[in-house]
Amino acid sequence: MHLPPLTWLELPTGPLAYRRGGEGPPLVLIHGWGGSSRYWLGAFATLADRYDIIALDLPGFGASPAPQGAATLGAVAHSAILATQALDLKAFAVGGHSFGAAISLLMAGAMPEQVQRLALISFGLPRDANEALLASMMHVQMSTNSALFAPLLDFWRPWVDLWRPWARQFWLTPPLPAILAAQAVYDLTSIPYPVLAVGVADLIEMDTRAGMEAASSTGDPLIFAALPHVKAPTLVLSGRQDPIFPPEAATALAQALPQSGHVVMDRCGHIPMAEHPASFYTTLGSFLAA
Repeated sequence: MHLPPLTWLELPTGPLAYRRGGEGPPLVLIHGWGGSSRYWLGAFATLADRYDIIALDLPGFGASPAPQGAATLGAVAHSAILATQALDLKAFAVGGHSFGAAISLLMAGAMPEQVQRLALISFGLPRDANEALLASMMHVQMSTNSALFAPLLDFWRPWVDLWRPWARQFWLTPPLPAILAAQAVYDLTSIPYPVLAVGVADLIEMDTRAGMEAASSTGDPLIFAALPHVKAPTLVLSGRQDPIFPPEAATALAQALPQSGHVVMDRCGHIPMAEHPASFYTTLGSFLAA
């Protein structure tokens, strides 16, 4: 199965790339930080016979250029909502991974009548008051840093783009992709090298400013504000060995969403769709069909 070709939307926030394939009710899929629509090859391979799959490249990620303004959580979620409106999606399911799960959560909160099902993958909430305070402090600090560095990063963007091919060549030299992936993956032997290489290439293509602003989503109050407005049945899926959002954080998220269920995958880190694609897409497909 090959990925569908990239198509473009002209949105008020700037051009947005996406891939679309399959037949059935719409399923919008949103990649995580440093990723792209190429994340979802397994979805097109296993679910396209049942769903009209739309995989976005968020602004500043994949083939989508940096947005005209900031790439904060709220701004990127707004672009994703505009994309669903431009595609005239009246009712759809949405699934997101990590940062993309935060985007999906905001979409479900802002469009409760349109979002019919919600899958939040490798994402979570603070487990107690101390973690909540720490996350809030991180958000303030990282948002401040992003705002301060934004003019400099905009100025340097053309030179960074020129440097990217050299960075790609360097970081795609074995064993560097495995070294990078080891920060998030539980068992590197479970992922073929070409899949690792795609992930590293996507990471290198990420716009520097967009990446910095998106990273500041940790502890963003918009996440907590969206929770009471989510009406859709929700799947919270996490890896038992996820070093970024451990299962306890995903449990806290599931507890905040009354119509949710939590599935934990064993021997799995932060990227279940790559680490255990067969069981991941079986679980996702069963949830969507329920």
